[in-house]
Amino acid sequence: MTEPAAPSPLRMGEALTWAARAQRGDLLAFMILSAIPVVLTAAQGIGTTPVQNVLVDCLAPQTEGQRNACAAALSPTALLPVLISVVLVLAAFIAQVGVVRGAIVRTRGQSPTFAEMLETQNLRSFIVYVLLFRLMFFLGIALCVLPGLVVLAFFQFGPYLILDRGMGVRQAFRASAAMAGGNLPVVVLLALIVAVLELLGGLLFGLPMLVTLPFSALITAYVYRRLSGQAVA
Repeated sequence: MTEPAAPSPLRMGEALTWAARAQRGDLLAFMILSAIPVVLTAAQGIGTTPVQNVLVDCLAPQTEGQRNACAAALSPTALLPVLISVVLVLAAFIAQVGVVRGAIVRTRGQSPTFAEMLETQNLRSFIVYVLLFRLMFFLGIALCVLPGLVVLAFFQFGPYLILDRGMGVRQAFRASAAMAGGNLPVVVLLALIVAVLELLGGLLFGLPMLVTLPFSALITAYVYRRLSGQAVA
């Protein structure tokens, strides 16, 4: 009896090639799935002007006018645009659920549809996970960048575990860390690529996200599927 062939080593080049091919094959579907996060990111980008003004006037005020402007900017009414901006950032991350679902579906050899955006199964766990994950990531970036990349590397598979396997939040954190620990070189490289794609996606009020968001999700979905010991269609 012939022994089954051992799975080939996971290489990032294969993930990039597969993701590019998959995105080209379903370009319109992924652009539609990315549209809502892009719109939310664009709205947030437009609304960051008041936030920038607060930082300029309050961090290092040089004149009496800046000190007065800082006091006015920190009033409850003036802080409303800042709160709205934060809410839009979180909403944009949550709205990416459709793109993640689409990437998971694509690894099975199926074409994603707009119905993925409207699917509510496991949505609550996804939202809680994304909020905690992003909070940890931003705190890590604030602490000399490296801790943020560690968070991204070890916990980036959680949303896929929740949507694909129906895991709870705690279970997804543990399972993602375990998956990452088994292939650190590829996982760290993936985290760096995803971080760069997020930076590029944030340019021009988020318009590049129409391309970078699905590409990032497809690469991660490919690596997730392979680390799960499954074939990618």
